[in-house]
Amino acid sequence: MLHLLVIFATTLLGCFAARVELNWDVGYVYGSRDDFTYRRAIGVNGELPFPPVHVTQGDTLVINVHNSLDVSTSIHTHGLLNNGTNYYDGPDMVTQCGIPPGESFTYVLETKNQFGTFWIHGHTRHQEADGFYTPLIIHSRKQPVIDYDEELLMTFEDWYTGEFYVRQAYIDSLDDARTLTPYYSKALINGYDGNKTAPITFVPGKRYRLRIICMSINNWFKFRIPGHKMTVIEADGVESMPLEVDGLSMGPGQRYSVIVTAHDSADFNYIYNVTSYSRFITDQQGLQPIVYTGLIKYKDGAPTKNIPVVSDDQLVWPEEAQLQAYDKQPRLPVDRQIELTVKRFSNIHYVPFSALGSSLYKSVLVPTLYTALSMGELAKNSSVYGPQTNAYVLKHLEVVEIVINNPAIEDHTFHFHGHNVQVIETGPFGNSSTIDREPVPRILSGPWPMWRDTVQVRAFEFIRVRFRADNPGVWFLHCHLAVHMYNGLAVVFVEAPDVLQQRQSVPEAMVEMCKRQGIHTQGNGAGNQGFDLSGLPPAVYPPS
Repeated sequence: MLHLLVIFATTLLGCFAARVELNWDVGYVYGSRDDFTYRRAIGVNGELPFPPVHVTQGDTLVINVHNSLDVSTSIHTHGLLNNGTNYYDGPDMVTQCGIPPGESFTYVLETKNQFGTFWIHGHTRHQEADGFYTPLIIHSRKQPVIDYDEELLMTFEDWYTGEFYVRQAYIDSLDDARTLTPYYSKALINGYDGNKTAPITFVPGKRYRLRIICMSINNWFKFRIPGHKMTVIEADGVESMPLEVDGLSMGPGQRYSVIVTAHDSADFNYIYNVTSYSRFITDQQGLQPIVYTGLIKYKDGAPTKNIPVVSDDQLVWPEEAQLQAYDKQPRLPVDRQIELTVKRFSNIHYVPFSALGSSLYKSVLVPTLYTALSMGELAKNSSVYGPQTNAYVLKHLEVVEIVINNPAIEDHTFHFHGHNVQVIETGPFGNSSTIDREPVPRILSGPWPMWRDTVQVRAFEFIRVRFRADNPGVWFLHCHLAVHMYNGLAVVFVEAPDVLQQRQSVPEAMVEMCKRQGIHTQGNGAGNQGFDLSGLPPAVYPPS
């Protein structure tokens, strides 16, 4: 009977599905988003910010991308699982070759049973760091966890004075990176200077769903509305059991939905607080951290309610392992464990690097998906992908437990492509006394661990997550801080390559796009046969 109900529900969903088609001309735009620096950035159809994308559960989203940049580009739909269409996932030289300048490519993205709060961003040359991103809202066809009257969208971004690759090229050129003056960012709220964002209007007695997306590249954001409680009902596109909190602490790539009930009276307006900060640059008055404020407007001209200041450690914030999933799925039983430890080191010029696998992640000469599809039985051997990819080969349907240890002084968010993962446990790891921080408590999930695609692993902490390898393909796991990903903090999961070869083939248009750029579409990571990896640049290994 349950099987028949699932078939009926899936059929019904298909009956209402629509095809939503967008035309994106990706190109350079010029302006001053922070009212401070006039600079070149990346927008769509001449706009930055460009409009959010709204679709409904079950819809097919078609994005026709034309590349008007002078370098290649690609897009990643952050949080969409792309089950059966791994080649549309987006990361350059992982699942595709980038779209070359002057050319076009069409992404056909199936929402299937997913709904919630997502975003779309560039995934070539860290173009998300220069403005190439926008929210994606997949509206549900089912009853929400808590009913609400209206929904509002909020986005948080960090914005720098120069283009990402210009900054990184300068850092890489230094003889002694210790002399570098830190790059401090401004914060943008809803796409504009954080101090000039339009008021948020509340109607007395109404219940609001706030969808909040941290589209930053390096900074964390804390968000509060003093005088109001929030109830978390979604994280990273997955519904959660309701959890009342005082505020949200969000790292790059994370999303939440919270319910906020407006007061019954319009006698007062209120102030919301947004704090932007980074753990890997030093604090400086007026630059780091920065607190932005905005207005929750109940009535024009009403006085602002005076709320006593309360320190963060006296407030309730959602922890990674504290949330519980609304679908009430129990912890998955483990078949295999992979332990990954962040290894931080510097080169002879004191430029810092971090590795997650045995080496720094670097792109190879063949998209890793194409190697998995073309190497037959050898695709089950991680060596054929090249040591630069840090490839882990997973068996079909095995339950994999990933433990990420962070014994370093920097916070990270790690994004899992192709999967939501159960957050099982977080806790202390390493010696936090080196940064004068008290060890965090160990937190074990409740009986129904929360599913997320982007998790925080803060300094001197670990996280334990689990997922079932039920999505054959090549899936990136990387730090979502652009500077850390640029420096190689990533691994690749090659999931069920034998099943992948039976079920998927790369569209011919993608193969031809690689060939026009002189990029191999078959063979191992070097484009050769067997284990001959000659031609690959040398792998960079952390000091032992």
